[in-house]
Amino acid sequence: MSQRNGDKSRFHRERKQNILRRKRTRELLQGLAVAVAAVPSGASKKLEGSNASPKAQL
Repeated sequence: MSQRNGDKSRFHRERKQNILRRKRTRELLQGLAVAVAAVPSGASKKLEGSNASPKAQL
């Protein structure tokens, strides 16, 4: 490794890792967005009600 050029192989390896990580993150977020959009609107209200404490229902 030269001081002038730096560590090119490490830089390129880390650059590819960053690109793949961003790609996987985008795919994951897009998949979650599709899954959330596919949930019927009434299902989310049922989920919220099931988490309520018994005291709140009195």
